[in-house]
Amino acid sequence: MTSGPMIIDPGWSGLALAGLLMAALLAAAVAQGIPLVREGLIATARTVVQLLAVGAVLQWVFAQRELAAIVGILAVMTLVAGWTGSRRVERALRGTAPALTALLALVLAATLWYVTELVIGVPGVEPRYLIPLGGMILGNAMTAGSLAAQRFHDELRAGREAIEAALALGASPAQATQQAFRRSFAAALTPMINAMMVVGIVKLPGVMTGQMLGGSAPLEAAKYQIVVMFMLAFADGMTALGVLTAVRRLAFTAAWQPRL
Repeated sequence: MTSGPMIIDPGWSGLALAGLLMAALLAAAVAQGIPLVREGLIATARTVVQLLAVGAVLQWVFAQRELAAIVGILAVMTLVAGWTGSRRVERALRGTAPALTALLALVLAATLWYVTELVIGVPGVEPRYLIPLGGMILGNAMTAGSLAAQRFHDELRAGREAIEAALALGASPAQATQQAFRRSFAAALTPMINAMMVVGIVKLPGVMTGQMLGGSAPLEAAKYQIVVMFMLAFADGMTALGVLTAVRRLAFTAAWQPRL
C-alpha cells in the first residue's frame, strides 16, 4: 500500500517565523533611513488578513461545491477587477470601466470553459479548479486591459493633431488610429511575452512550484504550467484587443470627432 504525497502545513508557528522575514526587511530599511515601516506594516497586515479570509471562504466553497456559489465568487472578482483596472487608466474616457468589466466577464467565461472542459477535462463542478484558474485569468487580463487602455489614451493625446489631420483627409477613426492601436496592443502583451521567454529558465513560476510543493511530479507540474501560460496569453490578448476596440469607439463621436 502506497501513501499519497506528503503535504507540509507550516502551521501558525511557521507563519510567525515567516513574519520575521518581513520584520528583518523593515529593520534593514530603517537602518538605511528608508521610511518603509508604515507601508510595510500595512502590507504585511493586509496580506495576512486578506489571504486568511480568502482561504476560509474558499474552504467553505470547496466543501459546498455549489455552482451558484462559484459563479457568485467569480462575478464579484470580475467586478472588482473591472473597477480596479479602470482606475489604473489616468483620465480614462467615460465608459472605460463598464467596457473593461464586460470584456473581463466574457474572456473569463470563454477561457475558463475551454481550459476546464477541453484542455484539462475537469469532471463536474470543481471549485478547486474553477476559482484559482478564474483568479489567474482575471488578474492577468485586468493588467493587460488596463495597460492597453492607458497606452491607447496616451497615444491618442500625444498624436491628436496627426489623428485630426487624417480624419480631415477622410480617414476613419480605425484608419487614423491604426498605429496607436498596434503599439498599444504590443505594449499590453509585452509582459506576458517576456515571461514566456524566460519561464523555467530564470525562475520556476507559481503554478509549477505550487504543484511540486503539493506533491506532483515535476513533469506533470510542467504540463500544468504550460497550460496556464497559454491560457493567460490568450486571455491577455483577447482582453487587450477588446478594450482597444471599445476605447477607440468611445474616443470618437458618431461624426468621427475626437472626444478627448
